[in-house]
Amino acid sequence: MKRVLISGFEPFGGMDYNPSWDVAEQLQKTHTGAEVHAVRLPVEFGTAAETLLQHAEALQPDLIIATGLAGGTDAVRLERVGLNLRDARIPDNSGAQPVDEAIDDDGAAALFSTLRLKAAHARIKEAGIPVQLSLSAGSFVCNDVLYSLMAAVARMQTPVPAGFVHLPDLRDPAVSLTTEQSVEALGILIEESLAPEPDATIIGGTLH
Repeated sequence: MKRVLISGFEPFGGMDYNPSWDVAEQLQKTHTGAEVHAVRLPVEFGTAAETLLQHAEALQPDLIIATGLAGGTDAVRLERVGLNLRDARIPDNSGAQPVDEAIDDDGAAALFSTLRLKAAHARIKEAGIPVQLSLSAGSFVCNDVLYSLMAAVARMQTPVPAGFVHLPDLRDPAVSLTTEQSVEALGILIEESLAPEPDATIIGGTLH
């Protein structure tokens, strides 16, 4: 059975929970199509990515999906691009608040997810689950993890599919998306991204 490493984050910003970890934990318990291993990451620049990559080194997974919270949104956001940028609106959980810093001084300006995002997007949408293709993972720790993950995957002798998904605050009464729907959406993404074919060629670009 294929091994999947999925991560969620600890709480941050004054919250006492993080829905990304709720979903990662639930996937580990319920997903049957692959062997899912969940890891909770600290909300700390650098350390979060290092923690994820240490688990990847130990597990040697066939697929890596990191997840995080995007407050104020209302859909599963499939992130396409990680930027070589740290610019924190609030401090991370260690108190660090970088401003306009590079993640890697010698790295590319941007790195792209290698998940089958368009194929998964089509299936998630067909399932009636709110979903978006997103061109920005922000410039906080979520983006830090996405960029660092893709840089590390590119250096692997045999790269594995990897990427990042943002989830809304699933406990917010104003958000219609549920934890169960989010788990279903991530399950679809796992299935699609473990498929050997290239991503589907589907119109899905955005104008802004």
